[in-house]
Amino acid sequence: MEGMGEGSSASRKRREEIDGLLSGTFNSILRIEEQSLDNRLTHGLTITEVHTIVAIGLHERNPMNVVAARLNVTLATLTTAVSKLANKGFVERTRAEDDRRKVLVSLTKKGRQVLRAHNLFHHQMIDEALADLSEEEERVFAEALSKVKAFFDAQA
Repeated sequence: MEGMGEGSSASRKRREEIDGLLSGTFNSILRIEEQSLDNRLTHGLTITEVHTIVAIGLHERNPMNVVAARLNVTLATLTTAVSKLANKGFVERTRAEDDRRKVLVSLTKKGRQVLRAHNLFHHQMIDEALADLSEEEERVFAEALSKVKAFFDAQA
């Protein structure tokens, strides 16, 4: 019976460690992302604005509700964000030809440059972060992380 108590204590300790690792990793990624905004393409943008640009998509013209759903924000929140990005020259709004009430949003050349820079940043960050993992470790990590992500997605 003593082994059971030790096992649950070890399990509890490991789970506390995982909690710290998840929180710490999330915070580190946000900090690194925010630091990456200090370049000529993204200067003056917030991380939220960059994520809005990413949600709009590279060569897409999406209805506002589609982009809002991708970001999991209200249409009112997205409208405010898109207005700011349009004023800064990263986004343009047009009316759908089939339904003039529908507003479509797309990136300008300046917005596409930000998206490409952000994607490159993420590719480099992941390449560097996973560089010391074997192919098998990377596979197991991806499988485990997808299960953890599915849990958190279900909570949202």
